[in-house]
Amino acid sequence: MKHTLETIAKLAGVSRGTVSRVVNQSPGVKPQVRQRVQQIIDENGYVPHPQARSLAGGTTGNIGVIAFSDNPDYLTHHIFYEVLQAIQADSAANDYDLLLFANRSSSDEQYWKRVATRRKVDGLVIMGEHILEEHLLFYRQQQIPFVLIGKRDFVKLPLACVTSNYYSGAYSATKHLIEKGKRNLVYIHGLANMYHENARYMGYRQALAEAGLEVRPELVIEGHARQKDAALQMHKLIEEGLPFDGVFAANDLMAFGAMEVLQQRGINIPQQVAVVGFDDVQAAAYYSPALTTVRQDKRKLGEEAMRMLLDMLKGNMAADEARTVMIDCDLIVRETT
Repeated sequence: MKHTLETIAKLAGVSRGTVSRVVNQSPGVKPQVRQRVQQIIDENGYVPHPQARSLAGGTTGNIGVIAFSDNPDYLTHHIFYEVLQAIQADSAANDYDLLLFANRSSSDEQYWKRVATRRKVDGLVIMGEHILEEHLLFYRQQQIPFVLIGKRDFVKLPLACVTSNYYSGAYSATKHLIEKGKRNLVYIHGLANMYHENARYMGYRQALAEAGLEVRPELVIEGHARQKDAALQMHKLIEEGLPFDGVFAANDLMAFGAMEVLQQRGINIPQQVAVVGFDDVQAAAYYSPALTTVRQDKRKLGEEAMRMLLDMLKGNMAADEARTVMIDCDLIVRETT
């Protein structure tokens, strides 16, 4: 027999509302009544439907991860799946199941609202390059606690964010190239007008300034975070005859694109041109030559996001508290420098 709140209530000799309060760990039930109801629940193997619990004001036992991205391959992104591994491990360790929400077709642009209105999750970890203030305001209005991976600044909307220290990572990468005797450094931009991109570019500029070097606008090129685009821009740069002896790419994929072009042109790495990337994707260590890069601690990003979200769910942190956790990056020196 499949039990319901009503059948459990009948067996326990209490009202349906009393069973609901026991299931949802709500106050207002005498200890001896709570014990009797819980015993009957255990004996009969009753498991409440998650949505029914949520609609009753309780919990679902689910943590959601939602990705806002225009890239259909985002779920295979090197950062996403490493972060997701940490989130999954911590959610399981705290008796939560993990639900993944990602892009739908253009004909279903409102799916992200149903994540909240259908009450399938107790809280959200939000990722992706296309997180809008509209999304976050809606989740806040629906009283869904959330934590962002990746820093965002929206006016009048305090946020809990976990982010890598992109500024210091880019600073150390650029300083490393300068210490190797490189003076004309190409910078390959990733995604425009994003917090992490702006922070990296500032780190690059700061290291140049400290070394008495000027930013040369003609050596700052747009790679759009894509290997192919970075390669095309490197081709153009070489065709224009602009001299350079170092490349710092805002992600490893763009560094790979730059290296492909340099090798095709017979330019020796690192003797003629040294190259540094950012992220430390798994392929970086096995590329030829092995890529010097700035390592993001992807697992730590996921762990810290879950720590804050769990604090919210336990009442140890306000869901609308502004807090940014910065995770340090490490320079991993390999053959390209």
